[in-house]
Parts: sequence; C-alpha cells; structure tokens
Amino acid sequence: MPVAASTIVTLAEIRLFLGMKVGEQTGRDDVLTSLLDEYNGDIENFIGVTMINTTYTESYDGDDTDWIFLEHYPIISVTSLSIDGTALSIVTDEDFYIYADMGEIKLDSTTFTSTNYKNVVFVYVAGYGIARANVPKVLKNALKTWVARVFKAEVVDFSQQFDESSLAHIKSQMMPWDIRQKLEYFACKSWGRK
Repeated sequence: MPVAASTIVTLAEIRLFLGMKVGEQTGRDDVLTSLLDEYNGDIENFIGVTMINTTYTESYDGDDTDWIFLEHYPIISVTSLSIDGTALSIVTDEDFYIYADMGEIKLDSTTFTSTNYKNVVFVYVAGYGIARANVPKVLKNALKTWVARVFKAEVVDFSQQFDESSLAHIKSQMMPWDIRQKLEYFACKSWGRK
C-alpha cells in the first residue's frame, strides 16, 4: 500500500532512513506506511497547514477593520476575495496586500466595514511546497525521525511477543518533545484571530 499523496515522506525514503536494503523486510512496509500517514497528519495538525500546497476557502465576519488573519499559512496565492458578494481584484497591490509568511491580508483602499455575518470570503492556496521535494527538509526529517523511533521501539518491544501484523495497531500517543521543538517555527499561531 503506497503512502497518501499528501504525505511528505515516501516509503522508499523511510526505508533508506532506517537503513533497510531494497527488497529486505518488505513485510513491514504496511506498518511503515501507516505510521508515515498517521504522523504526517499529526504534524500537519500541529503546524496548522497541509504541508503539500492546498486550497482553502474561509469566511469571516466583517469587523470594521482592514486586516484579516487567515487560518493557514504561508500563503502561496489568493484565488479570490469577495466582500458582501462583490469580488475584489486579485491583482496584488491593487486591492489588498498579502503578508504571506504571517497569513495576513490588508486591504489597500477600503476596509471590512460591513459587519455582516460571514460576508468576507477568501479562496487561497497555502502550504510549504507543490510537491514532496519542495517541502523544507526539517519537516521531512521530523517525520522520518518520529516514524523511525516508533517503528524501532515497536520491533524491539513487541515483535517477539506478538505476530508482525499486530505492530500496525501499536502507536505512540504523543509527539516527542524534540520533534515538537523543531516544528514550533512552522506552527501557525492563531492568537487573537477570529
């Protein structure tokens, strides 16, 4: 079973990281795939953005300001922005400015003055790369390290007591603190948002 398309590390990459030779120990590939997909999702939940670029649609209440803080970043591009059903030009620097690394949008000449409920709608792309190869190495290494630790611990601790298929059901419950520290830089902060 192949890893999910949104998972940033391939099965071949984790096997190489673990020092497994091609064709060796392939009976554990399903366990590795399961760990990669699960922990990839945990990392994405922690940093607040899908690591492979993803399109998001978000609605906000107009609040009489000219700033909006999007939920996901870094922002790659804005596809559309409408206020009260009226589309604004998506030409950057004409109607709004994008602060991509912070996930902030500032209107140039108007404000989000209408205070209607969910009247400001953004469609945008956020993420760290259009393909696995574009994702920062620190994110990929964090995933590989976490999977390797859990996989090695499961093999050592449980393979002698249980059959190999049971390994897929034994998971680490928490993200290791050193991996969490590496990911802090990438985490989207939502203080004061919404």
